[in-house]
Amino acid sequence: MIKKLLKVKLGQQIEAGWLSAFNRVVIKDGTRFDLPEEYQEQLAGAGGSGSKAAACLQFEYDLKGGSILDLTLTSANRPDATDAKEVLDTITKNDLVLRDLGYYVFSAFDNIIKKGAYFISRLGFTTIVYELIQGELQRLDFKALYTYMKQRQLVSLQKQVWIGAKEMIPVRLVIELLPEAIYEQRMRKVKDKHRRKKNKTSSEYKEKARFNLFITNVSEETLPAEIVSQLYRIRWQVELVFKIWKSNMGIHNSRRMKYIRWLCLLRFKLLLMIINWNIIMVQRNDVYRKGQLLSLDKCFKTLFDNTDRLRAAIRQGIKGITEFLHWIGKILTKNHWLERKNKSRGLEEIIYLLYC
Repeated sequence: MIKKLLKVKLGQQIEAGWLSAFNRVVIKDGTRFDLPEEYQEQLAGAGGSGSKAAACLQFEYDLKGGSILDLTLTSANRPDATDAKEVLDTITKNDLVLRDLGYYVFSAFDNIIKKGAYFISRLGFTTIVYELIQGELQRLDFKALYTYMKQRQLVSLQKQVWIGAKEMIPVRLVIELLPEAIYEQRMRKVKDKHRRKKNKTSSEYKEKARFNLFITNVSEETLPAEIVSQLYRIRWQVELVFKIWKSNMGIHNSRRMKYIRWLCLLRFKLLLMIINWNIIMVQRNDVYRKGQLLSLDKCFKTLFDNTDRLRAAIRQGIKGITEFLHWIGKILTKNHWLERKNKSRGLEEIIYLLYC
């Protein structure tokens, strides 16, 4: 049933400003949670101080249309980078892929490029970067770059570079110079982390840490440099999705029971989540044209609270489902709008930033 529901494609898309140039905007991430230790043979934990058993849900969806592209249950000890290598068939031509450093794999970038698709990613701290100087590829000196930007009072710039010691993938590097206070805060966190693991912070790491570094294969004509870093921040939408699943549906909650029973309960929650997700996305795509965006959190809460009502509608067949959808459409568009908090830049504002 889950596989059948995941094949449902939601036709209509939101009008997406800078993202209109792309067929889909694909966002992926994973959420992990501990399980009773008895499940370790089926779902092994990541080790360390956590439980011996833990699960990971890999979730991928299209921001513009709302269709779910991948929803896979794996062991928590399976790295996101492995997922990036093994799951290659969800990307299609003219997609824009947004993923964090956990999925930072050169073979994945190469697959995206070969399929005629695009990506925006942070640059990995250990990645070697080359630039073309007088006809020769030379390693980018980040210490000299910092001096250059400070002397000219530049807060950002971009370069055409090649990444990887062997792969040599051509990308556009978007560089943002951090304020000194933010840099010092970042270095304190890194030093504390390295101290706990008894590692040393390399001079190269310190030099790169002065910047926010983004790589993309999208042309400047399609996405100017100042837009690239802003659009990358849309990736955090998937973190909000995981938070909603946990707070409203408790997908991470488990108590001691037979593994098969727990698995059935989890799959039931996922089925209910997908049904609610599709209802919300159809409504969101329809009303977005009016300049407003529905809040996923508010919508999921209302739908989850009315699960019994949905069950009753399904028992009544087409007539009951039609009446339920009509009712939920009126409810969601009445008082379920996304609100800006703490004067932060919202999703819609990021999408349309300087677009006109």
